[in-house]
Formats: sequence, C-alpha cells, structure tokens
Amino acid sequence: MIGYCFGGTGALEAARGGLDVEGVVSIHGGLSKDISRTNGPITTKVLVEHPAEDKSVSEEDFDNLVKELKEGNADWQIIIYANTGHTFTNPESQEYDEVMAKRAWNHTLLFLEECLK
Repeated sequence: MIGYCFGGTGALEAARGGLDVEGVVSIHGGLSKDISRTNGPITTKVLVEHPAEDKSVSEEDFDNLVKELKEGNADWQIIIYANTGHTFTNPESQEYDEVMAKRAWNHTLLFLEECLK
C-alpha cells in the first residue's frame, strides 16, 4: 500500500491497525496517531519517506512514530530527504524537487520489490 500526503497517513494507519498487507509506504504523510491508542505490534513492513522541512509534522510526532515502530517490533525504515518541503514529490507544487522525487520513487520501488518477493 502506497500513500502520498493524507494517503500516506492512511498507509501508516493500515499498518497500525494490522491490515494484512506485505508493506506500507508513507510519502510525506502525517505521522501522528491518536494518543489514546496504545502502541501494539506492527506486523507489516513500513517505509516512511519524509521531507526534512515538512512544517506539517512536528519533531514530537516524528519521535513518537520512531518510538511506536520500535515498541511495535516493526520491520521499518525512515528516509529523510534533505532541504525538501511537504509536497516535494508533486510536480504541480512550488516545493517540487525533481531529484528528491526520483530518489523517493526509486526507494519505493526497492521496497516494493522486497515486499513482493
């Protein structure tokens, strides 16, 4: 499952909720979760592709996600793209970064290749 922005948030929620998928990719998605929910096991592989200058995600949300993934004993990775804003993969956006968008897509393809073996 792959999601961008709000879809990326949904992909993370699918992993958090135990949806039976091989892996999820969240590309510049929201990272926070409902604080009333406890961290449980995360059984799907998780790839988070995060822009370093994303003003819509707090450091606290980022740190909480890392903690959640560790506590959930997940198979996870987070890739942070330097000098990029929230919509760095969207060619229609002023924040678009062609080089970083290509890197993100290539990382996504590598992840999918691993998940679908």
